Amino acid sequence: MTSELETYFDNYFELFNHEGFKQLIQELSTNAQQLADIQNVKDTEDLFFRKGQVAALATVINLQSTIEVAREQAVAEEEGNLSV
Repeated sequence: MTSELETYFDNYFELFNHEGFKQLIQELSTNAQQLADIQNVKDTEDLFFRKGQVAALATVINLQSTIEVAREQAVAEEEGNLSV
């Protein structure tokens, strides 16, 4: 793994360890749950708007998992290249 890529992952892991990030994810998760409640949706336009909002929130909520998987893949690729 290049030093730039290592720094990229390290920066994210530093962010994920901050209490503020954990608080943000908690609040976004609550917001996503409220938006996912479709009982008060007025019409299909409102439904699709909410769907987009939930998708955008999910991207941020799942960021930590996404970065962790990307790092694991980068390490696995590096190990694969070293064993050849």
